[in-house]
Amino acid sequence: MPTIYAYIACIMKKTKTQYTIRDIPELTDSRLRETAAMEEISLNQAALQALQRGLGSGDQSVRYRSLHPLLQKKDEVDQASWRSTLAEMDRVNPEDWK
Repeated sequence: MPTIYAYIACIMKKTKTQYTIRDIPELTDSRLRETAAMEEISLNQAALQALQRGLGSGDQSVRYRSLHPLLQKKDEVDQASWRSTLAEMDRVNPEDWK
């Protein structure tokens, strides 16, 4: 096959898009690396799966419904602050519904 035809076939074939992401927070980096190691996949695959889940476009989307599970971690959070914050979030402002 002449080179030009191989080149055209390559262009016409749907290619995947590549991204470069900079300034990844340290916690995000460590969580991605832990996930990749635990699941025995590449860092790229772990990042792609996390991105897809977060956008709801992967096989398993994550649904964030409540902050109440955070209250179970008694050593890490101030219970009173969380309860007051959650109570404030549960209040309905009638002005928002006009």
